Amino acid sequence: MVRTDPTLRMAAQMARMLGHLTIVGLGGGALPVDFSSPPHECSVASPYWGSLTELMEVITLAQQERIDVLAEHFPLQRADEAYRLLHDGRIHGRAVITPHA
Repeated sequence: MVRTDPTLRMAAQMARMLGHLTIVGLGGGALPVDFSSPPHECSVASPYWGSLTELMEVITLAQQERIDVLAEHFPLQRADEAYRLLHDGRIHGRAVITPHA
């Protein structure tokens, strides 16, 4: 689940005994934990990066053009617009802001 409060709450509700939750990204949310949530013996992982093997697999897939990246690119001068579109839910995938000379 993406690391935001709403998705982490949903993950805790959907998890099952002996299940596994993987938290992705740096969204700043917190997973609610108490005696019954997540369920007993449910493991939780919050990887910052995959393994070297996984990285090589992703690079191979990218070289084979088998990965579709949903990203909208914005120059630094349009960063305010990009954040506004993100806030309004009008960005499909990721917003990438890059400085241009």
